[in-house]
Amino acid sequence: MKKIVLKNILSLLVFFIVLLTIIEIFQLDILPNKYLIIFLVSEIFLYGLCVLLYNLKKKVWIILGIIFFIITIIGNIGLYYYLDKTNKYMDNNFAIKSYFVKTKYYVIANTNNEINGVEELSKDTTIEYYKFSRAIDLAMKKLGKYQYHSTDNAYDTMLKVMNENKYFLISQADYTFILEASNEMDESYFKIINEFDVLEEKKMNEKTPEVFNVYINGLDYSGNRRDYNLIATINTKTQKVVLTSIPRDFYIDIPAYGMKDSLTALGTVDPEISKEALENLFDIKIDYMINLYTESLVKVVDTIGGVEFCSNSNFYTSHDMTLGSYDDYGEKLYVTRGCRTYNGLEALAIARERVHIKNGDRARQDNCRQILINVVKKLASITTLTNYEEVLNSFEGLYTTNINKKAITNLIKIGINNPNFEIIEQSVDGVDGKGTGRLGTGIVWTLEPKMDTVENASNKIKEIMNEK
Repeated sequence: MKKIVLKNILSLLVFFIVLLTIIEIFQLDILPNKYLIIFLVSEIFLYGLCVLLYNLKKKVWIILGIIFFIITIIGNIGLYYYLDKTNKYMDNNFAIKSYFVKTKYYVIANTNNEINGVEELSKDTTIEYYKFSRAIDLAMKKLGKYQYHSTDNAYDTMLKVMNENKYFLISQADYTFILEASNEMDESYFKIINEFDVLEEKKMNEKTPEVFNVYINGLDYSGNRRDYNLIATINTKTQKVVLTSIPRDFYIDIPAYGMKDSLTALGTVDPEISKEALENLFDIKIDYMINLYTESLVKVVDTIGGVEFCSNSNFYTSHDMTLGSYDDYGEKLYVTRGCRTYNGLEALAIARERVHIKNGDRARQDNCRQILINVVKKLASITTLTNYEEVLNSFEGLYTTNINKKAITNLIKIGINNPNFEIIEQSVDGVDGKGTGRLGTGIVWTLEPKMDTVENASNKIKEIMNEK
């Protein structure tokens, strides 16, 4: 009697573990139908075989059944672990309806101003605000009811604040950006009389098209410069991908502001502004955005054990291998011609390099694209299973995106069915020069687009999108 009870308990235990694994695989929804059927048949067959052997009378078959039970339990627990971690990550990052972007704001006055906090200001006090700062309407609402006056020239307004008893509402990113670009003023001329954060809600794009464009952009340490810009065009029907790199100094029309500017100068504003400008430039619709953050990429590369990079030449990086600093007094990286694996800080130094390589920022965009592709390839490899949870944790702070879970799982499902996507790489080019930039606050280095390269890139994007 005891043996029968034990047999039933063990059978139910295995059944329960197998059932949990099957539920997780259905929730994740990344297996193509043929693999899903193979998985289900394998689970049912193995469980049935275990029960059959376990209930035979000969001792040898019972022992064999117990061994198969143990193998099934271990295998399913391991599989359940990976599936559960992946499902939780996907739900937390892609199944949400919206996400929040935090922007820090300052109210500044000149150092000699007697006011030390906004609570000392009367409600009829005029506060200038920089109309191009991200989520400025939310910032004014949170700050309270004062007499607000708009300005589209933050640089000139800060000069006025420096010399007069004026008050200026501006995002931390814009404030830092202008101080870094100025030869006339520094932090010693100002004091911050109020500091607060604004949370801006961003809606997830809930569409799941078969053909779509993704705008991938990367911010530098300061959060002020949008140094990396790439459009990934993905046709899941033909399994072709076009990666179009755009140099950071590309000087293009910015429809939201009715002016021209370089892409890098738009780092202080919502990436939606850059997205709209690139839609206008290439005459396309961009469906999703991925906003990458520099420092977190280092953690990801280190977690996956480094990333391969192939160089056409030998060079020393102009930036040192430190995080969050532009001082560059530390150790420089010597990159040798050929292919080798680099750690996170080394990969970052290479990705930032544009001074000591031929073609400057044009080549940097190509290098960044190569590093990004190789990181994705390594993440997709079986080697990440050894520290899978650590890899998932390393993504924290790496990006924000409006891609939804269904779009991600569909893409993974297609990739599993046929991993050999055809990847086409292209770049646009221009002529070096200078122009008014930083949202009209100063003169910047520019790359005036060569429109033939833009037209060729646009045609290739449309060609891939229209393929059946």
